[in-house]
Amino acid sequence: MLQRRLFSSTKAAADYYKITLKRSTIGLSKDVRDATKTLGLFRLHQTSYKPVNSCNAGLILKLKEIVKVELIDHIPTKEELSANKPPRGYTVVGSKF
Repeated sequence: MLQRRLFSSTKAAADYYKITLKRSTIGLSKDVRDATKTLGLFRLHQTSYKPVNSCNAGLILKLKEIVKVELIDHIPTKEELSANKPPRGYTVVGSKF
């Protein structure tokens, strides 16, 4: 079993990587494109959640220039994701008439 590094004295290490594709894979080698597909990333700004392990860490290391990686404790549900979004549309605050 892998020993997990502690970030603080009371909390254990994160359980998941939050991986977001920030740059396109057009023009990159086939093994880089295959690594993005293995991580489940097909479009720009698409986010994928993968468990922290050495296999995923190796793929992320291969893609370090084109992805953004965050460590999180749990995968958010659809309700949690929609709660973080601002309301759609706009509101009229005042009028000059």
